[in-house]
Amino acid sequence: MSTAPAKTTTTPAAAVSAADRDARNRREIINTIKGPILDRLIELIPELRAFPNPYLAVMASPELLYACLELIRTRRDRFQDFLVDGNGVPVTVDDLPLRCERSLDQVVSMVVRSGAKAYAQHRFAPPNKAQLATPAKTEPRTLLEKIAALVLGKWNEAEVPKRQPNQADQFYEAVKDFLDYDWQVPLIPYFAELPPRLIRELGRGVTTLRTPEGISALADIGRHSLEQAKRILSNAEMREMLDTQPLATKGIAFLGQERYDFLRGAVYDKMGERFWEMCVDCDRLEAMETQNAKDLEQMAPYLHILSADSINQIVRCLQFAQIPIFLDAGNSTLGEAKFSEIFGLPGDKKLVKIFCEKITATRLDPADPEADLRRKLPDVFTAYLRAPDTFARGL
Repeated sequence: MSTAPAKTTTTPAAAVSAADRDARNRREIINTIKGPILDRLIELIPELRAFPNPYLAVMASPELLYACLELIRTRRDRFQDFLVDGNGVPVTVDDLPLRCERSLDQVVSMVVRSGAKAYAQHRFAPPNKAQLATPAKTEPRTLLEKIAALVLGKWNEAEVPKRQPNQADQFYEAVKDFLDYDWQVPLIPYFAELPPRLIRELGRGVTTLRTPEGISALADIGRHSLEQAKRILSNAEMREMLDTQPLATKGIAFLGQERYDFLRGAVYDKMGERFWEMCVDCDRLEAMETQNAKDLEQMAPYLHILSADSINQIVRCLQFAQIPIFLDAGNSTLGEAKFSEIFGLPGDKKLVKIFCEKITATRLDPADPEADLRRKLPDVFTAYLRAPDTFARGL
């Protein structure tokens, strides 16, 4: 990031340590953001002048901060004079070094972490008299309030985030190593409602939660389920789950040791890390535990998508060898999005039943029924795509 020329120094360049150079670059980045870049933002967003301290206002507001980061990305031409290399040549790629020896992506990571710290200091500041006088709400009205209520009810009292002097530091220390991207900025208020200990335990898995609803689902898991999952999984399995899909915690606790061992033995080798996505939905897991291991193995590439009803309907209607043929043809003909919409969560029970029953009623060549099914299935799914309403009426 381009900055004003540094003051002349008598220290030889070779004597300046890498740490000193990095610290100097960091100071220049911060000064440039607080100075000329903020001025440029104010030119583009004059409303920022209304704040006594526009820099602090932006950093403490994830909504404002995200808008400013988006503006820099989308109106790059207005900021290109800052985005140059050591020779003053414009840098147009986000992962190449600027004059400050950091890329734009790395500078954004710095800003995201600073924004998280500023928000936490605002969020967990001791309440003022007006806040103390405000009566408590009886029912949570926003998703943020819902997450706070879930944490209060399902996590240890000592873990619940509170307005106290060190709470902002606890949150920041827990989350800082996992904040790298501008898309995380709108999620900062939701992360702040989670217990810092949980964030530390999740580690990099925090970045898999890309929606407020996902963070709310995590808050709903509770300390009891997390501890139960730890007793069921090996250390390596627990780390893989938390890094891949932490919402699987509730499903693992729901299964218990014996049923978890059965399902892992049946399908993990064919699913890999998608196994943890499969474990998110407890209804799906309940449907799976009533099936035999061979049928589940046939469905393994799609178990992270299929709903409980789809699993039950497929096993009820199709023969063992027909299952993978049916699923492969459905996915390739319908496309992944439409396939998931019909056979996934929440899915379309009526359509799933119609598809399965049509296969059951299809006459197949007894000399090679599987090959005949492969030939005929695309026509069945294409018939739906051609006239969905007519197909859904069973005509």
